[in-house]
Amino acid sequence: MSGGPLYGRVAELEAAARDLDAVARGGRRLLLAQGEAGIGKTRLLAEVASRAQTEGFVLLEGRASELEREAPLLPLLDAIEPHLAAADPRARLAPDRLALLDGVIPGLAEGPAGEDSGGERWRLHRALAELLALIARERPLLLLIDDIHWADPATEELLAQVIRRPPCGSLLIAVGARPSPAAERLRVAERSSSAIGLTDLELRALPRAAADPFLAGVAEECERERLFAASGGNPLLLGELVRGGGRGEVPGGIVAAVRAEVDGLSAEARALLEAAAVCGDPFDLDLATAVAGLGGPEALAALDLLAGRQLVRAGERPRQFRFRHPVFRTAIHDSLGAGARLALHAGAAAELERTGAPLPARARHVAQTASPGDRGAAVTLAAAAAAVRPQAPNVSADWLLAAQRAAPVEVEPAVLIATLVEAGRLAEALDAIDDAGGGAEPALAGASVERLLGRHEAAERRLLRAYAAVDADTPAAARIAVDLAVAAYQRGEYGQIHEWAQRVGPQRTVGAVGAIAAILRAVGVVAAGDSEAGASEMRAALDAFAGADDEELAELAEPAMAISWGLLALDQLTEGFAAAQRLAAAAGRGGNSLASIPHRFAAVLALGLLGRMGDAEPLADEAEQAARVSGVVPLLQWALWLRGWVLLERGELDPALDAARESVELAEEMDDSASAVVARAVLGAVLGARGEHELARELLAAYDIDKGWICRWAPFLVESDLAAGDLEAARRHAQRAASLAPQTGMAGACAAAARADA
Repeated sequence: MSGGPLYGRVAELEAAARDLDAVARGGRRLLLAQGEAGIGKTRLLAEVASRAQTEGFVLLEGRASELEREAPLLPLLDAIEPHLAAADPRARLAPDRLALLDGVIPGLAEGPAGEDSGGERWRLHRALAELLALIARERPLLLLIDDIHWADPATEELLAQVIRRPPCGSLLIAVGARPSPAAERLRVAERSSSAIGLTDLELRALPRAAADPFLAGVAEECERERLFAASGGNPLLLGELVRGGGRGEVPGGIVAAVRAEVDGLSAEARALLEAAAVCGDPFDLDLATAVAGLGGPEALAALDLLAGRQLVRAGERPRQFRFRHPVFRTAIHDSLGAGARLALHAGAAAELERTGAPLPARARHVAQTASPGDRGAAVTLAAAAAAVRPQAPNVSADWLLAAQRAAPVEVEPAVLIATLVEAGRLAEALDAIDDAGGGAEPALAGASVERLLGRHEAAERRLLRAYAAVDADTPAAARIAVDLAVAAYQRGEYGQIHEWAQRVGPQRTVGAVGAIAAILRAVGVVAAGDSEAGASEMRAALDAFAGADDEELAELAEPAMAISWGLLALDQLTEGFAAAQRLAAAAGRGGNSLASIPHRFAAVLALGLLGRMGDAEPLADEAEQAARVSGVVPLLQWALWLRGWVLLERGELDPALDAARESVELAEEMDDSASAVVARAVLGAVLGARGEHELARELLAAYDIDKGWICRWAPFLVESDLAAGDLEAARRHAQRAASLAPQTGMAGACAAAARADA
């Protein structure tokens, strides 16, 4: 980080010092330094780092870069890598964690990654968090990431996870950012966590008195005033103006000041600087030299000039150099003409290919230069996209789109759509689906994405159009009917569940489709009061499920959520847990990690209903992490109410309230699905447990979907009725549960109704 004195930041340094003291005593803090480019964020963080090292902290330091946003986790890996030898992680991390980390830190583990690690980014995040804890061990840890506004999505995801679930007892996360959505997302992560506190520093322009040290070399007072006024109190710009000697017209900003300084370089030094700006920050001298087309002696002479002007400085490794400030690199890169920039990126791609660099390192440059008809570029980009997809589906999607523009034939539409979904770019996924044309498969895929967006009515419309366009007595019609039955189940419309499940056809009674249809028919007839017919359909469903192979289950993992959840709705808790585990594993092995998440939820619910809350809590935590990483709001909304319910049953009311409230807030962005209604009931139960009975009664009484759960919520509702002094409402709600419980045929519902009556 930049050195030199720090002026005019007394209050900010005192706040940072308080955070360091709190963390040294076992606290956890997030320090967010925010302000415009050049305002002093980097310098402030450098001072925090220096003080932390003096006080015995372990320092992990990285920086995001505007031009390396395609490199997954680069700032964090740069921070971690120097500490790996000291941490000796191979001896301390579990083998499955090592296997996951080997995908992003080559050589850390021996052997291939686990077979279901693809797409399971939350597992990678957890492994990296454990690695952070091992690196720090018994010392306080400072994790410092500058310029987070340029970070890739994977880095943002991991930082947010570390904020929500700090991996060690003494932790300071210090982040530098311009005002940006990334900074706000970190604040949101902090607000959703009771485990860490926030120090929010907004760096403003320096006051005139604090600028005197910058102006010490300027003799005339009028010139000093002119330079300060031109800088607007921005210390970086003020330093650049003074460095330029104040000659002529003052440039109109930091970028202009940097360009003026570069204009005075020799042709060779400027060529090296421009090539370096394309190659990276830090940049490899040999790569930049080759891209610039310089010979060895020319390059060394140019490097001497750049270092002498303090435009670059030595990096942490041999023959590695950094720019004086990220703004300088951006200014140099942006000053290049479009043709020059393309030529330099092409040169970097060619040199990296010649030296055998990994595909992702080459892909960043290839994506900048690929033109229509360039099949070689498309092949490179598609292969690089596959390599980074498990850790960074967002980057993978960008490279696939670039490959598609170059040569559409080299990109499989299904792969592109799946990658966009994994990246949470659902609107783009819908566009790609619509481009694929009509038919059952695009309709099913489109409906799946609509549901992920929380748009259940739009999903139903797609499916109804597709169903009307096919012969009713075909496998395609049966598959669409299954999806329509599942959609009705998710909306809590039990009459439609049975109607669509019946249309699957009695001849289709085997495999995954048969199992889904049978379980939904069972749910439908039980809801109508026919428990005997429900038991028969359920046995047929279990037989069909047992005969389905894992490949089929993986392919139908999303609609197969009806199996795991339907069994729980029928009070078959042990069978539901086993089905959920099998389906989640099959989906993971099949590369459909997103569809595995609802089955993880079902496993949590099964354990909770079996009274195994100690086992349910860690699974609920993992399920929430998986849902957050997915970027899919309905999945996260679902995960949060489920975790809130588990925490409520364990008596952990503060985190239960946080989870339930966030779930209800997210539900406001969705259609009013069954999951949204359940979230409000969970919030009501938590509020009742905390003594806020009036609002609790309102929320709990509004639940009116599943008879079994009406009974299960009854004790919470009756308790709040009694606490509010409304004995009549308590009797009414208890009697309703008592009348509904026998209709369900479920032991759990009957027990809950009896408890409410008592």
